[in-house]
Amino acid sequence: MTIRPLIILALSLACVTAHAERPRIAVNIVVSSMRASDLDRYGERFGEGGFRRLLDSGIVFTDCRLDYMPTTTAAGAASISTGTLPAIHGAVSERWFNRNTGKPVSLYIGDRTMREEFGMEADCISSVYECSRLGAQTLSEAAVSCNADSKAVTIALDAESAILTAGSGGECYWIDDKGDWSSADCYMKTLPYWVRSYNETGFNRVFTSGTWYGKYTRNRYLNTRSTDITVYDASTRVKPSKGAEPDIVQALSFTPAGNIATLEFAKKALGTMLPIRGQGCRILNIYIDASRNIAEKYGPESIEYEDMLYCLDAALEDFLTYLYAQAESTSDVVVTLTSDHGTSPSFDITGEPEDRFNVRQFEVIVNAFLSARHGQDKWVLGYNDNSLYLDHDVIFNRKQSLEEIRTEVATFVLQFRGVTHAVSATAMQNGCCGNPVTRRMQNGFYPRRSGDVVICLAPDRIEEREDKVSMSGSPYNYDSRIPLIIYGGGAKPVRTDRRIDITSLAPTVAHMLGICCPSASDAEILEETKR
Repeated sequence: MTIRPLIILALSLACVTAHAERPRIAVNIVVSSMRASDLDRYGERFGEGGFRRLLDSGIVFTDCRLDYMPTTTAAGAASISTGTLPAIHGAVSERWFNRNTGKPVSLYIGDRTMREEFGMEADCISSVYECSRLGAQTLSEAAVSCNADSKAVTIALDAESAILTAGSGGECYWIDDKGDWSSADCYMKTLPYWVRSYNETGFNRVFTSGTWYGKYTRNRYLNTRSTDITVYDASTRVKPSKGAEPDIVQALSFTPAGNIATLEFAKKALGTMLPIRGQGCRILNIYIDASRNIAEKYGPESIEYEDMLYCLDAALEDFLTYLYAQAESTSDVVVTLTSDHGTSPSFDITGEPEDRFNVRQFEVIVNAFLSARHGQDKWVLGYNDNSLYLDHDVIFNRKQSLEEIRTEVATFVLQFRGVTHAVSATAMQNGCCGNPVTRRMQNGFYPRRSGDVVICLAPDRIEEREDKVSMSGSPYNYDSRIPLIIYGGGAKPVRTDRRIDITSLAPTVAHMLGICCPSASDAEILEETKR
């Protein structure tokens, strides 16, 4: 054999080897409302196999940011999955107002009604939900369109989180109003047998109880305030008793049970995705929703929130053990862990409750202001996620300039206590990036769906909601700085302080898997993952 054929053979073998070394399984975990600082604050109390395993052996990005506002669940889920900003993918809010009808429109709920023939059977599929309202391709969509052998599954407690993560790519599941796993007819015509079988076992109810007992005694928690959790002192020796039968959906949504149930179902889903055939890959998206509900209800300074993290850490350890037992090798799997946003300090954490922004009062006063200046009418359609929507028909019928009315309102609302910035949609479209806050406001502005005036509240100030002591949505560090860890897939462990954007995650995972990047993403591929 001559030298030339030997060189060609060597190069061919090198290419095959390089391809074989690529991970073929990506597990993307999003812990909703988790701040980057949580990993440091509670890190010493985590076990060895959960968060600590990822922190000690993964690529840890200590300064991962959301470079847009509002930092909501809708915007976060879509930005993670598409690798681009809300200004491109359009998920600026869970809902907005239709300019033609003046009625609210949902990002993931369609206009269709439930089909009567499905009834309340365990295998019913909802026709209420839509999975096509994202304006950009998701990682799951890119994977299944890139290779027919690829498969993607997305799991979350809430339909919103699941749908905005999956887009229209692969299978997608969430909890219905009976506490069972369900989906929608935009994904499948009927639930697979394995899901129906899982629901029939009632396994989700195994994790719930009528009383939330703390994992540890009170002296082992860093936080001190608590509301509903039962936490014993170190000297207390009481055997926990079974409480009253809980509301299954409430228990899953507002206790650690929801996170445990999500990861258990993810283990079952993983079993249906293996083995991998052909040249395809597997993507499993796991969205942890109960963490957000607990942070909003009890506050990030509560024992409830801290206990949730410890329970999640134990469930994560169990899941990772199972995951790597199924994989052919550790380098065959890449695990990412991040969050959709952080959460604000509790409005009452200082003892004296802080003033909150009264949305309803805001709408009424703005409408009264415009009525006094231009004639009595219903000028305001509504407010949602930092956006005020005006009725364009009223403005045009009154022969007023839309641009001038927007500017007038933007100037007026700066008089409200707690409002630091107010920018009109006209200014947004013309470019108004004068400082970091307005730049983030513009990155979260989508002309077809955003309001006529976008506002930003002062640090630590949140909207007045009866059921929430903490919220997200602001451009400040507690909302915009989130954890990001990439573990496995052949990447070497490192801890880096360089600032990165969460939109880099989707193209980076696509690069590691060797699949097509989501089409609208132009974010950087993180250098630390390149080999």
